[in-house]
Amino acid sequence: MVVETLYEGMRSVTLANGLRILVEEVPQSRSVSVSVWVNAGSRDDPEPFRGLAHLVEHLIFKGTTTRTGLGISQEIDAVGGFLDAATGKESTFVYADVPADGLSTATELLLDMVLHPVFAPDKLELERAVVLEEIRGYDDDPEQRAFDQFIGGVWPGDHPLSRNVLGTRKAVETVTRGDIAAFHAQVYRPANLVIAAAGALDVERLIADVERLTAADGHAAASAPSRVAPRFQPDRHHYVQATGQTHVYIALPGPLSDDPDRYPLEVANAVLGDGTSSRLFCAVREDRGLAYAVHSTISRYSDAGLWMAYAGVAPTSADAVADLLLAELRRLRDEPVPAGEIGLAKARIRGSFILGLESNANRAMRLGTAAINGRAILSPEQILAKLAAVDVDAVGGAVDRFVRPEEIHLATIGPEA
Repeated sequence: MVVETLYEGMRSVTLANGLRILVEEVPQSRSVSVSVWVNAGSRDDPEPFRGLAHLVEHLIFKGTTTRTGLGISQEIDAVGGFLDAATGKESTFVYADVPADGLSTATELLLDMVLHPVFAPDKLELERAVVLEEIRGYDDDPEQRAFDQFIGGVWPGDHPLSRNVLGTRKAVETVTRGDIAAFHAQVYRPANLVIAAAGALDVERLIADVERLTAADGHAAASAPSRVAPRFQPDRHHYVQATGQTHVYIALPGPLSDDPDRYPLEVANAVLGDGTSSRLFCAVREDRGLAYAVHSTISRYSDAGLWMAYAGVAPTSADAVADLLLAELRRLRDEPVPAGEIGLAKARIRGSFILGLESNANRAMRLGTAAINGRAILSPEQILAKLAAVDVDAVGGAVDRFVRPEEIHLATIGPEA
């Protein structure tokens, strides 16, 4: 066992089987959030079973070698807790929020679900039907379909990062229990897991519980996902889709998950389109009334990143709004961002981060996300210091790196242009 204190009140523990435990004590709290993170997501689905990681996430709730699905629900209810899970592009996590005295129960439940699901044939067929309905609902959402067309053009060649998490109907309909069990055995092993917990907890007891509960699950080495970085495709394209709105997307290559310019670029993004005082919101919505939804965001992955701006507009306004988005990107690149605007963006990011620390779930998610992405785990004070250090020059340098006109991908999705 390797134990490290990363900052006051926060420890990292790596067990002999490779499982990592991250614990942040929040003494003033009366609850705990505990999560189990798996180093595999939808981009790691084996061909031809797109959607397999998501289906497994559903199925681990349906029973283990010692518990039924109903039993799992009753046990978490008995301690007044909440249980849920999610599948992302590069990770899957299952978590529980419980009163402090329910932590041992929650930990045992989570590890049993993650390590010992039975994938009973009858439950598989029921959940297969549930996921197929989820896919149908997704396919009925024009904004989701528009995004899929856009991202498929940004990262072409049917790259796994451009596929949606749910997968395809054909894959979900045809995957067998054997396929599911094989994927689980390869990926859901202690060395591929991270446990993140935050709240009013007994650290030594949590570590002892996890060590005891995973002792029989072997010491197999972590199976690093086999991933190929996507190729960003600059382009300008209109996709015809029978919708009431035209969806306007602009994308640039963005930072990787551990990029050193993370903080100045987040500030630049806040200036551009994150918030109601941002440039895009003011230019497109407040000043001209051309859109309800308009924003920009940054997505970071292990080997790729995306900086994206979006607006949903009337088809007759699509060209004008696309020009506005491009104009604001050019202004961000060509004119130094005033110190006052940077200060406002930093204040908004700082406030959002501090408010998030009021939630144990957010604290645990911060730890788990950093660990899965291979980032250094910093204290809240260290993060706030890095944000405070961002100045005009740092923002300008990040913008110069990432705002390159020759790399812009512009897509509009809507009625015939």
